Amino acid sequence: MNLYEFEGKRILSDFGIPVPKSEMIYAKDADAPLTYPFVLKAQVLTGGRGKAGGIRVCANEAEFKKNAAEILDMTIKGHRVNGLLCEQMVKAERELYLSITLQGVDRPTLIISEAGGMEIEEVAKTNPDKIIKMEIDPFTGLKDYQLNSLAKLLGYPDVQDLIALIKKVQKAFFDTKALLVEINPLGVVDGKLLAMDSKFVLDDNARNMRNKIEAIEEERKKLANVLAVEKEKTTITFVPLGSGEIGLISDGAGTGMLTLDLIYDGGGKVASFCELGGTTSAEVMYRAMKLTMESGFPIKSILVVLIGGFNRMDDMANGITGYIKDHKLDIPIFTRMCGTMEEEGKRIMAEAGLATYYDLTETVNQCIKASLEVK
Repeated sequence: MNLYEFEGKRILSDFGIPVPKSEMIYAKDADAPLTYPFVLKAQVLTGGRGKAGGIRVCANEAEFKKNAAEILDMTIKGHRVNGLLCEQMVKAERELYLSITLQGVDRPTLIISEAGGMEIEEVAKTNPDKIIKMEIDPFTGLKDYQLNSLAKLLGYPDVQDLIALIKKVQKAFFDTKALLVEINPLGVVDGKLLAMDSKFVLDDNARNMRNKIEAIEEERKKLANVLAVEKEKTTITFVPLGSGEIGLISDGAGTGMLTLDLIYDGGGKVASFCELGGTTSAEVMYRAMKLTMESGFPIKSILVVLIGGFNRMDDMANGITGYIKDHKLDIPIFTRMCGTMEEEGKRIMAEAGLATYYDLTETVNQCIKASLEVK
C-alpha cells in the first residue's frame, strides 16, 4: 500500500522524527488552518507534484482560495488530487536524501545522499559517487560505528543528531513492515534535521499491520472524491486505494472484502473499491462505473462481482453496458454474475459482447492477468 505524504509524515512523527507543522484540508471553501505564509501540497499517490503545479506558496487568503481550488481540480500523471496538505514554510540550510528499502534489493538497504531534493534515480545517473548504500542486518540493525562512518562521509557536523534520526527511521521501517521509507528532502533547518517530505510503501500482507492498513483505508473515505459521492446521497461507497490498476465494483461489502483478498493473494493490486449497497438500480451501477473510470487512477481492468439477492442482474447488466456504450470503454471488464434475474443479465451482457463468469476465483484470476498484460 502506497501512503499519501500526510499519512507517511504521521507515522514518522509517531516514531519521534521531526516533521513540519501541518493540517489536511479536503474542500475548496475550507478556512486556512495555519498562519500565512504556508505551502499547499497536493496529496496524490505519484511523484511530479511540483512540476505539475501541485505545490504552491500562499501568502494571503486570496492566494490560498485560488490555489486550493485549482490544485483540488488537478489530475497529476493520471491521479486525481485527493486533498491538500497545508504545511508551515521552512527554509532548509541543506538538503539530504534518506531511505530504507526492500524494493529491488535482497536485504533491507539504507540509501543516503548529500543530493537531497532530487530524484535519486537521476542522482544515480549523473553523480553516482554522491550515493551511499549500506545493507542492514534485520536482526541487529545498523551499528553505531557504521552510522558514525556515514555521518563523516556526508560531512554532517551533528553526528549524534544524524545517528538518532537514522535509528528512528530504521525502527519505523521494521515496526511498520514497510517496503520503502523515503525522506526527500531531509532538510537541515535551524541546525536540526527535519523530514520535509515522505514516501511510505507498506506490505499489504503483513499480519501485524492489518488493523493499521484497515484504519488508513477507513480514514481515506474523507478524501475529495469520496465526499463527492456522499453528497449525491446514493447508496455507493467509494474508497480510493491507489496502489494498483484494477477497479473493483461489488454489490456488497462482504463479497468485496473477500474479492480484495483474492486479488492480493493472486498478485494483483486494486486502485479503487466501489460498493453499490443493497436494492440498487441500473443508474447506480452506471454511476459506479463512472466513478471507477474517472477517479484519476490508471485503471487497466475492471472487476465487477455481483450476487443477486435484492439486486437484479438485468439491472446491473444494463448499467454496465450503458456506461460502456456511452463512453466507448476499451479496457477489459470481468463480471461475476449470479442470482436474481441471472440469465437475463447474462443475455444483456452477451448481446453487448461481454463475457460473464460464475466462478469467483476464475473471474479474479482472469482480471489480474489482464491488468498485468495491458500496457
